[in-house]
Amino acid sequence: MRLISNKKINEFRNKLQENKIDAALFLCKEPIHDVNIEYFTGFQQVKYYSFSCLLLSQDKMSLIVNPMEYDRAVREAKADEIIKISEQPLSKTLKEKLKPYSVIGIKEDIFPYSLYKKIKKPKLKFHDIGDYILEIRSVKEPEEIERIKEACNIADYGIEFIENNLSPNFKAKEFALELEQELRKRGAEGHGFPTILTSGKLSCDIHPTPGASDQKIQNGLGLIDFGAVYKGYCSDVTVPFIIGEISKEQEKIVKTVEQAYQKSVEAIKIGLPTWELHETANKIITENGFEFKHNLGHGLGLETHDMPYIRPKPKDKNELKKWKEVRLKENMVFTIEPGIYEPNIGGCRLENDVLITSKGPKILTNSKLIKI
Repeated sequence: MRLISNKKINEFRNKLQENKIDAALFLCKEPIHDVNIEYFTGFQQVKYYSFSCLLLSQDKMSLIVNPMEYDRAVREAKADEIIKISEQPLSKTLKEKLKPYSVIGIKEDIFPYSLYKKIKKPKLKFHDIGDYILEIRSVKEPEEIERIKEACNIADYGIEFIENNLSPNFKAKEFALELEQELRKRGAEGHGFPTILTSGKLSCDIHPTPGASDQKIQNGLGLIDFGAVYKGYCSDVTVPFIIGEISKEQEKIVKTVEQAYQKSVEAIKIGLPTWELHETANKIITENGFEFKHNLGHGLGLETHDMPYIRPKPKDKNELKKWKEVRLKENMVFTIEPGIYEPNIGGCRLENDVLITSKGPKILTNSKLIKI
C-alpha cells in the first residue's frame, strides 16, 4: 500500500518538469536498494535480494519486477502498469521504454554504471535527481508519521529494557543481541543498523568496529545506539549510561551533552535553518572545551539517515557555492544527538527522535541518561 498522496507524486513530477527531465528511473538490484520505489508505489522489498525497477514519467508509472515478486506486486503496488521480466532482459526492456525520452533522472550515487552503459544512446542524457527526491521525502505525510511513531514506541520498549536489565555482567554483544530480540518481540521487523554498545574508554569511538564487542560492559561512561524498523520506517535513539563512579572530567562531558541536547530541542522551530540548530549545540560543546565531531542530527523515514541533515554550514568556498540552505518545515522528523568523545576518558551521546509540528517540537522517544 502506498502511503503518500498524489500531491507528493505531482510535486515530484513538477520538479522534474522544472528541470526539463522527462522521467525518473529507480532500481533495486543487489547490492543497490532504492527506497524510492517503495515510496512511490508502496511495494516494500527485502534489502539484500530484491529486484525491481521503476520508471516514473509525467503521465505514467511503470514498475518492473521479476516473476517471483509479480503476484505480490499486483496485490500491493500502486502503479499504472506492472511488468514481469527476469533480471537479464532489464536493459532491453528499458531501452524500449526510454525511446520517447531525452533526459532521464537517476540517483547518481547509486545508479550502476553497468546498466548505464547498456541503456545509453545518442542524445539521451542523464541528470542527478538525488537532492530533489530527498527534499520531497523530508516532509512526512500522516501515514508515514504514524509508522515512524510506532517505530519510536518500539524503541521506547528498548530503552525500558536497558534501564531494567543493563549490567556489567553482560558482554557488550550479548546485551546488544538481547536488546534486538526484545525489539523484535515488540513488533520491529528489523533494525536500521547494527546496534552499537560501547563502554569505558571504548565509548570514545563514535562508530566502533565491531559495534558491540566480546568484552564485558565496563564501568564509567557508555552508550547504546539502536533503532527499530516498523513497516519500512525507522527510529534511531542513543541511550547514554554511567556504571559506578565517574571522574569530574567525565561528569563535565555528561552535563555538557545534556545541556546541548536541551538547548537544541528548545531552539527547534519552523523556518529555522538547520545549520543554526547545529550551531546551538556546537557553541555549548566548544565553550565547555570540547569538540563536536559529528552532525547534530539527521532525518528519519524509509532510511535511517534521511533529510534534513542538521549539520554546519560549509567553510570551504567551493563547497559553499554548491551548498543549499535547508530550513525546518512542519512534519519533518529528525534526530537530535549531541555527543562528546574524549580518547582515554570516554564518550557520551544523547539522542531522541523529534517531529516538528505547528505547535513546536514533539519528542517521539524517551532516551535519557541511565545510571547503574
